[in-house]
Amino acid sequence: ACHKALHRLMCYVWSTLKLRMISWLGAPLSEIEILVFSDADFAGCNVTSRSTSGVFIKAAGPHTSFVLGGVSKRQTCVSHSTPEAEIVAFDMAVRSEGLPALDFWETVLQRKVRMRALEDNQATMRIIQTGKNPALRHLNRTHRVSVQWLHERCARGDFELEYCDTDEQCADIFTKSLVNAVKCDAVVSLINHYTNSRITRVSDPKPPKTPKSKKKKKSETPVSYTHLTLPTILLV
Repeated sequence: ACHKALHRLMCYVWSTLKLRMISWLGAPLSEIEILVFSDADFAGCNVTSRSTSGVFIKAAGPHTSFVLGGVSKRQTCVSHSTPEAEIVAFDMAVRSEGLPALDFWETVLQRKVRMRALEDNQATMRIIQTGKNPALRHLNRTHRVSVQWLHERCARGDFELEYCDTDEQCADIFTKSLVNAVKCDAVVSLINHYTNSRITRVSDPKPPKTPKSKKKKKSETPVSYTHLTLPTILLV
């Protein structure tokens, strides 16, 4: 089992050598905020029927996208629906990643930092906002505690709950495998991973094209090549 896991890991490393993680910071420190994305793959494990939680967190602002971390973890409880799995993933995102990062950056920046928690499931957002849902009366203790805790934190203003379109969900790649190459490239770029072909080297701009020189008549004085650059010599 260990050899198979190691072989799979090395295959992944070998097949992703072209990927580069790039972060950029162009905004003043007074405008930086924390973005937390969470997603879940309902009953993704065929053996235990447990879901997988995905979390992605970054510092954002004008001309700023700085990756802080990402998590992919199998949930420790079985969910009966997608909203239940999303609640567990959202709880982990806010409790284990978002709030600790918020405390750190508020200490470093010496100011109140805004944290936005983005979710692509509207039913889950409604449950967090109200703290209850008649359709989920069967919630067990684990899920019920997560709902009440998230509701209290949301009501206190510890984070701002916002809707995120599925195509812009950065945590999606941490929950499932992707077999579509086009979809994979799009999702990978959401977490600041780019291939070499998509990276533009701003520090090495292309030199301007040398204008073509006009042809000289045979009767004119020959051009002295000692004072011309190499591109000009090739064009004469």
